[in-house]
Amino acid sequence: MKKVILIFYIIPLLSVFAQDTFVPLSEQERTFIVTQNAKGSALAAVGTNKPSYNSQLTEIIFILRMPQTWNLERDKALKDKRLPSVRGVIALCSEKSDSNAILYEIARRPGAYIHLLDFADANNLAIVAWTNFGAYTSAASTHELDKKNRDSLNSRFEARSEDWEKGIKKILNHYNLPDNGIMGYGLSGGAQILHRLAMRKSKYFSGVFIHVNSSYDEPTKSAANILWCVSTGELEAGYPAAERFYNKMIDLGYCAIFKAEENLGHTTNAHVYALSEAFFTYLITFLPDPLNKDWKAPPVDKFYLMRNPIYIGDYVNQIAFPFEEAKTKVPKKFMVALPTEPLAKAWGNIMK
Repeated sequence: MKKVILIFYIIPLLSVFAQDTFVPLSEQERTFIVTQNAKGSALAAVGTNKPSYNSQLTEIIFILRMPQTWNLERDKALKDKRLPSVRGVIALCSEKSDSNAILYEIARRPGAYIHLLDFADANNLAIVAWTNFGAYTSAASTHELDKKNRDSLNSRFEARSEDWEKGIKKILNHYNLPDNGIMGYGLSGGAQILHRLAMRKSKYFSGVFIHVNSSYDEPTKSAANILWCVSTGELEAGYPAAERFYNKMIDLGYCAIFKAEENLGHTTNAHVYALSEAFFTYLITFLPDPLNKDWKAPPVDKFYLMRNPIYIGDYVNQIAFPFEEAKTKVPKKFMVALPTEPLAKAWGNIMK
């Protein structure tokens, strides 16, 4: 098998207009709130274990956090040059339905998203988050619901996804953000929302990392244009559902990584942080950078090394092998494609 080696690097901060005097803004000064009215179905659910509810949804609140490289003067100069304000966007999908709670989560302090905040700042990426708008149940995956509840939830989520699309379009346009591929990260209830949005609005996403969903929607053919990482815990109640979801994705031709973290329940840990960062580091290699005149597209697309992986993981035994060895040591049904050595090391132990 011919190997393709990709070089990963972090773009130096302030590479654009480096000669300018730059005064960094505070977190508060580069964080913005945008409200989108919810005009679809009035009924919504905010992640409960019951398939029916009566909570009212009137708006989706978006929070936009620009990276440390951003300020108003630079933004105007880039717009004048017909360039985006940042390199890309990370969609940080929270389980919180209160905007103040999300603002607290994405402030720079230790927490579940600090690694993403650092990654965004280091790579000149904006972060977009929004209030959890429900219309799902964590008690069962879509195919496990009876037709009445399945149709009801699907109708409500379709309406919510249309409202979300209006809001994200408004933000991308108003704040001069690139629209060529959002990288999405979702945890728990946020992963519930994110993977359902990506299934319906796949054109907005380049890659999606979801962790401890507990339940899952049905994969759609259109979302096979997204690179996926499905992460859960061996002790998480939704582990069997995650495994089924991953296998359905593979059957539909998706490129997806699956990881069930050892001794982990419905929570996260440093290993999950490392895997998500390695996943986005891989993904960003394929994200065009109009702000870097030296950027060149890799010789292959983001799927090539998933279809021709350097390593293969055994997700039951939590070990990885070089591709040639894996063919005889890993049962096909437990195989996970691992495209690069950094991703394989973040995924688990490599046997050589």
